[in-house]
Amino acid sequence: MVRPAGLRRPAGRRERRSRPGWAWNWTAIAAVVAAVASAAGVYFTGRSLEATRAQNAVAEQGQLTDRFTKAVDQLDRAGAEHLQARLGAVYALERLARDSPRDHPTVVEVLSAFVRSTAPYRPPIADGGMPGECPDQRPAVDVQAALTVLGRRNADHDQVTRVDLTNTCLGQVNLVKANFARANLVGADVSFADLTGANLAGADVKYAKALNATFVGTNLVGANLGGAHFVGAVLDRADLTDAIVGTVDYIGADFSGVGLTNANLTNAKLYMVDLTSADLRDSNLSGANLAYADLTRAALTDARHDHNTIVTDVVVDETTQGVWWR
Repeated sequence: MVRPAGLRRPAGRRERRSRPGWAWNWTAIAAVVAAVASAAGVYFTGRSLEATRAQNAVAEQGQLTDRFTKAVDQLDRAGAEHLQARLGAVYALERLARDSPRDHPTVVEVLSAFVRSTAPYRPPIADGGMPGECPDQRPAVDVQAALTVLGRRNADHDQVTRVDLTNTCLGQVNLVKANFARANLVGADVSFADLTGANLAGADVKYAKALNATFVGTNLVGANLGGAHFVGAVLDRADLTDAIVGTVDYIGADFSGVGLTNANLTNAKLYMVDLTSADLRDSNLSGANLAYADLTRAALTDARHDHNTIVTDVVVDETTQGVWWR
């Protein structure tokens, strides 16, 4: 069949037929690229922030180290003319301990060492003899300041560090409401000191001297008071629950109203001690010397004792509970 001339295809041209295939989805590609770029931006921003934080941490640690170094340098300045510098150092260290819990234990050790090295030293017991004597004087102003700072520290940051005032002369010191829990006060002299309301729970106070000291309302729960001297001390309403006070010299001490529940008073010398209204329930009085002690209104229910417990001329009345020697 011959087509009309107007319908004939131009020579050399063929009809293009559509055929199946695919085309680039540039919108999707752009979205993927944008997402990758965004993720990369987030990643590198995070790395940059981490690097910045690390740099800031290094800088901050450097500042803390610088503050510590300057404070210790000031603390080492001896002489009355440098008193203000030492006081500034004490309070600078206190601020450092608050700002940096990591450095808190070191500050406690430094201030403890400052007190031990600045206050007079009390020689320990030698070969069964008596400990050395301390001068009759108040602690220096900077020593009192260091003790005050130690007493109000945040003990939660102590870790394993303890306030260490071993064999230190601290007579007449003011430790009212001070927190010296777990402190090492072995051989220390706190005669005539005021420890009203102080926390000495778990403290080691062996061989300490506390003549005429005030322990009104003091927390001595679990404290080790073995061999300590409390002659004339006032322990009204003090709590010595679970305390170890064997072989302690309490001659003439005032224990009126003191809590001694479950206290270990083995071989304790309580001669002429005022134990009026004292709570001695479940305490161990084996070998204790209670001669001439005042046990008026005291509670001795279930208090342990043995044939070595001395109760010569003990003062009691009808309200005294748990009397076993009658």
